[in-house]
Amino acid sequence: MCRMLAFKSPTKIEPLWIVDILRKMARDGLNNPHGDGFGLAIAGDARLGYNSVRSIWEDTPPLIESRLGIVHARKASTGYAVNSDHVHPFYGVVRGKGYAFCHNGTIFDFASIPGTIDTQRYFELVLNHMERRSPAEALGRAANFVADNFRYTSLNAFLTDFESIWVLRMNAEKNDLDHGLYLYERDGIKIVASEPVESFSDLPAGSREITNGELLAL
Repeated sequence: MCRMLAFKSPTKIEPLWIVDILRKMARDGLNNPHGDGFGLAIAGDARLGYNSVRSIWEDTPPLIESRLGIVHARKASTGYAVNSDHVHPFYGVVRGKGYAFCHNGTIFDFASIPGTIDTQRYFELVLNHMERRSPAEALGRAANFVADNFRYTSLNAFLTDFESIWVLRMNAEKNDLDHGLYLYERDGIKIVASEPVESFSDLPAGSREITNGELLAL
């Protein structure tokens, strides 16, 4: 289980306060701590990706003014040795366009080759579908394939082409609060996070829980 956050703004913003929300959520939120590495992919006039095996509250990532981004703090399975190759987000290219992807949940017996994890194969499926389909349709089809053929806890995912972000909530259990997603909107900024952002900031209440099975675009 992990904590993750996506944001999109109509104008460039300094994203430190966004990262701070996930920092507090990973340290103090549900089933804490989520300290087995973290990463981010953000974009403004340029793009920046950063992955670290340190916890999000122990590291200071480089940041740029950004219009959107995804941030992920990992909680690995018991007994797992933290590996930089398994820190989200993951990156791929389809028809010359770059994408970043992160996931919260477990897909059992799903890694494609030794040394990889479930999220990497999940992303491979998404990328394969994007050869012929839109990002939203590709994400939905990949998730439905996994849900129909494998045992899983959650397929919650963020997919971005650094212009838009696609968000999916899909949980095996109908009322799974451990793998929730919540949408918050204020002053044109949209934030989706694993828990309500107002619980970890000075923002006023206003989060809406994304329903199980819902796929939306930011």
